[in-house]
Amino acid sequence: MQALRSLWFIFMICPAGYPAVAQQTIVAGHAPSYANTELTFYSTADWISGTESIAGHCRVSDSGDFHLTLQLNSTTQLHSWLGIYQGYFFAEPGKTYQLVLPERKEKSPEDLLNPYFEPVEIHLGLTNFSSEDLNMQIMMFDDAFIPYYDKHVNKVHVKPDLQKLEDDISQIEAPFTGYTGSYFHEYRRYHYGFLKLLANQQRVQSLSDEYFNNYPVLYSNPAYADLFNQVFSKYFIFLGRTEAGQQIYKDINQTGSYSALKKTLMKSGNFSNDTLTELVVLKQLHDEFYGSQFSRAGLLRILDTLRLTTNIEEHKSIANIIYHKITRLLAGFEPPQFELYDTDNKLVRLSDYRGKYVYLNFCTCQSYTCLNEFSMLVDLNKQFGDKLSIVTIATDPMEELLRQFLSRNKYNWKFLHYDNQPDILKEYDIRAFPTYFLIGPDGKLIYSPALSPAENFGQRLFEVMRAKGDL
Repeated sequence: MQALRSLWFIFMICPAGYPAVAQQTIVAGHAPSYANTELTFYSTADWISGTESIAGHCRVSDSGDFHLTLQLNSTTQLHSWLGIYQGYFFAEPGKTYQLVLPERKEKSPEDLLNPYFEPVEIHLGLTNFSSEDLNMQIMMFDDAFIPYYDKHVNKVHVKPDLQKLEDDISQIEAPFTGYTGSYFHEYRRYHYGFLKLLANQQRVQSLSDEYFNNYPVLYSNPAYADLFNQVFSKYFIFLGRTEAGQQIYKDINQTGSYSALKKTLMKSGNFSNDTLTELVVLKQLHDEFYGSQFSRAGLLRILDTLRLTTNIEEHKSIANIIYHKITRLLAGFEPPQFELYDTDNKLVRLSDYRGKYVYLNFCTCQSYTCLNEFSMLVDLNKQFGDKLSIVTIATDPMEELLRQFLSRNKYNWKFLHYDNQPDILKEYDIRAFPTYFLIGPDGKLIYSPALSPAENFGQRLFEVMRAKGDL
């Protein structure tokens, strides 16, 4: 309770619209295996969609030294992609961190092309740590917590033992009762909430009351985020099963009205304030967009209204991130932009093709299907002439392999290599090769994904061009 009062005191002295003043935070270290590479540290811009943002980056010297100055206004979990590892640590404003990085081990070519690759997560060590350091505290807590977490995961289908769970929480908490930092206190508290959720001790409403209603939103605490995402998973589906909650289907599918949806949610009595209600709506808009229960058009209208009308800056940022994520591959919206090098080392931008139809495809020259369809692309290129630009983004592990392949095969359209922008595969959600997209002269997607040449794409393109008066 004392921690809660402290948090509310912080909010009183730093009211909405007046964020805490950013302070310099130093990140440095010595990592010879990373010599002459770029280190980039990210924060989580939005823990509903999992989108990350760059906090800062630096170049590692020939001798392996690195030094980076960040501006932080709150405690932030930072992470970096380090070959097969994802290293993370917690940075507090105004402090200096001497990091210990794991020996560098690069991803294999197979890992690079695998959209399901999972890095090894490690909490980065420090050479200048102390017992009072937040990272040391969290490391010790995680070591104590994980065995109990594993136990309750394995007992998820067993009738919960309330007293045993409370005893387990008391045992975990005992060594940490003397720590007074609010961030670490809330980190532990929301982990205990996760245990209660796993043990089926409490239903959604009671967990919401204990951990979210009448409590401040902890936008930078991953433990809060993890519990929030679990407690409010499929909340609209859950609420829609009640008599009062059935109205949400009309609010979304028929009217697409944000104001009507908010009224329905507030009438349910499950939320104590607009801030929490709005955050839950954002999660549902993201999670349900690819489901089958709600109209995409209705969800998109509500999201558009929310992001333009919310008075909470964090929610505006989250809404804009979600809006970009769910529309980036929708027909009628502009796809993710790219700047990639061709085999002549010339930088090519997607925007260079404005005014033409673009048949964008992701391929690897080691795929039989891709190779087989290249011959069909030759025919398409002849058939549609200068009205259609075919652009192939090759994902072969080494650009030199692509050069060798093209030297043996004289294809007359543009081949680009993904090497300098590897995230393009995530941006276009590439899960198989080949994958095709059709982009119109206005720079917006027409088909996403598009038919392949083997699926009579030429006929479909002819119909589109004729309908638009371009033939």
